[in-house]
Amino acid sequence: MTLRIGISARLLHHPPRGSGLPHKRLQILGSEMAQWIMSNGVVALMIPFVEQSDVMVRRRPLLDDLVDQLDGLVLQGGTDITPSIYGARPWRDKETTDPIRDQYELDLMRGFIEAGKPVLGICRGCQLLNVYCGGTLVQDIPTQWPGAIRHVDLERYDGLTHEVHFIPGSRLSDIYGYEPQRVTSIHHQCIGELGQGLVIEARSPVDRVPEAIRHTSYPFVMGVQWHPEFQLGEARMHAKTLDSGPLMLAFLKAAEQRAGHVRRLTDGMSRMRQRAIELRGR
Repeated sequence: MTLRIGISARLLHHPPRGSGLPHKRLQILGSEMAQWIMSNGVVALMIPFVEQSDVMVRRRPLLDDLVDQLDGLVLQGGTDITPSIYGARPWRDKETTDPIRDQYELDLMRGFIEAGKPVLGICRGCQLLNVYCGGTLVQDIPTQWPGAIRHVDLERYDGLTHEVHFIPGSRLSDIYGYEPQRVTSIHHQCIGELGQGLVIEARSPVDRVPEAIRHTSYPFVMGVQWHPEFQLGEARMHAKTLDSGPLMLAFLKAAEQRAGHVRRLTDGMSRMRQRAIELRGR
């Protein structure tokens, strides 16, 4: 069976003029993200945000259906996470966050993790994984992390890169080895207090800012602070950034192993039911 990977949606609550859909919430999937996943022979599906109160009466929760039908979850980057979720006050007035998206993605993360299916968080998704596990965030690296290098340049956007070092013995070191690598960096926040069950997988070598985390209790629940979907093809070669292919292949291998395990269990249960029917018929 072809693997089906779910991708969380970026929510655009106030589309710009000329979008053709004024006053309508839009849900966005970056084309690079879809390309990164689907270039490996799998199906990528954006998971829509749906107002639960507007869903017709169902026999089972919508989230359960979504998790059952998909083999893994990738969380896109995006706007800052609401500080109150991790017990903090906003670092400045009028900070832009999206509590609706926060809850939507936290619910997705919970569903996939509890089902034992792989989860990969990108940038904001990495930060959300830490918050989900009870951790906190540094809300503004330039003002709150002494000695920090530049991790975001909005004018250059995906043109800013810096080195990362993989922690010895980490899952990422198994995938990439120990040589320093350059990655695409578009974030002004980072992991603060580490969440329960998590370990740091990579750091920025100069300022020690955490760049990747992993949950030790699951086969594949990981977050990376950089944007591997922008490190494809000619763009990667030009910027000399880390090859994003091995990371996606490791994620998909975990999804395939989980799907194979479920199929074996299902086949086994079917044989047991058939055997029970045969015995009752004697």
